[in-house]
Amino acid sequence: MSGIFLNFNGTSVLQLMSFFILMYFLVKLLYKPFLSMLEKRRDEVKSEYDKASKEREESEKIKKMARAELDEIRKNILNYEEESKKRVAEYELKERQRIDGEIKAMIENARSQIEEEKAKAQRVLETQVVTLSIALASKIIQQEIDEKSKREFLMKQLSKIGQTNEDK
Repeated sequence: MSGIFLNFNGTSVLQLMSFFILMYFLVKLLYKPFLSMLEKRRDEVKSEYDKASKEREESEKIKKMARAELDEIRKNILNYEEESKKRVAEYELKERQRIDGEIKAMIENARSQIEEEKAKAQRVLETQVVTLSIALASKIIQQEIDEKSKREFLMKQLSKIGQTNEDK
């Protein structure tokens, strides 16, 4: 009864050898190529993953560089903006000073012209006063009136001249 579980005969050995030969061919022809194909695929996936990781890192570097450049550009724009505002303020100040100078020169010119006109008017007035004085004197001489009427006439004429001077 010891052979119930294990019974070795010629067929069993042949079956066992057939099994090992089949295993050998299966391992040699199917299992090793399958394993090498899996290994290749694993290597490809790993290389793709490494490549993607490198590209991600590179894109992060590029993104950081782009942000740094953008920040630098913004900083430059702000500097240019501040500089242009300063230039505009300086230009406005210079223009105001130039315009103020021109206005002062025009005012001085106008004052000198007014003074000249005033002097001309005074010379004309003096000429008219002299002419009136001569005319008065000639009228006084021509009229043969008494002393009182002469004085009244002179006072009247002088008051007219005084009013004329006050008006101007």
